[in-house]
This record gives sequence, C-alpha cells and structure tokens, in this order.
Amino acid sequence: MKWTVSYPTVFALLGAATCGVVRAQDLPPRKSGLWQIDMTIPAGPGPQQMKMCIDSGTDAEMFKMGMNAARGTCDKPSINRSGSTVTIDSTCKMGETRMTTHAVTKFTADVAYRTEADTRMDPPMPGRGEMKITQDGKWVGPCPADMTPGDVAMGNGAKMNIKQMLGGKQ
Repeated sequence: MKWTVSYPTVFALLGAATCGVVRAQDLPPRKSGLWQIDMTIPAGPGPQQMKMCIDSGTDAEMFKMGMNAARGTCDKPSINRSGSTVTIDSTCKMGETRMTTHAVTKFTADVAYRTEADTRMDPPMPGRGEMKITQDGKWVGPCPADMTPGDVAMGNGAKMNIKQMLGGKQ
C-alpha cells in the first residue's frame, strides 16, 4: 500500500507535534519576508515545497493556531533550547493513535532552519508505525508584490492565507 500525505495533513501533524505546542519565545525569531520550506517524508511522494510570506505578527498567529490545534490532544512538551538548537519531545493523541515525537530544529541566525522530526504511532496510522520528516526553511528575500503576510503558495499551485484561516484580516 502506497502511503500518500497531503500538505495540510503533514503540517498539522508536524505543527501539533512540535511547534504547535511551543510558545513564540521558545524559538528564535524568523526574518520577515518570503520563506521557502522544503519538506521530505521518506515514505511520502517525494520532496515537497511551499513558499510563505511572513512577518512577526504572522509568526505569532501561527504559534497561536498550533497551540489551539494541539489543545486537548497533546501533553505539555519537553522543550530544551541550547543556543540555536531547539529539541522538542511531545506526545499527542489523534483518535485512538498515540503519537510520540522527537524533533530537533537547528536555526541559522534568523534566515534558515532545519527540523528533523521522528514520530512513532501506536497503533499505526495508514499502516505505518513511524513517520520521519525533514523540513528545511530558508529566507529567500522580501515578499513579492502579489503576496502579503500570511499568504502560502503550495508546490502544487494551491494558495491560501493563514490569517484568513484564523478568521482574521488579510
């Protein structure tokens, strides 16, 4: 059975399991502008990419969204920060499945980061008991004129605005 995963599913899982339960002050700030995020899931369809226009307010809203999504489904995570490296261990429940995640994010100033997350699922979801995700984010410059903070362009051409998803203004 081939396991396919959509962007929203992966980001929800990664967000809820890692950053979603992290407070903004637990992570170094990201530079405002256009970010390219490349994600690799070895069991998935191959490398996936998205571009996101952010500013400090959008980053704070995404933390809030993740925290709200994780509320009631995740235990309080163990967060350890040593310089530019943040390690998060968390446990979340999705339906009957218990997900235990160990994620390490290494930041390069405010212009790049790399997250390696290993999630174990019991009982397995989509026939798999483990999911590894690698996410590389890098600042690529100012947001283009056709994007405002909160805009996300997926590699498949889909576009959305995180602020609108949260019920705010664009």
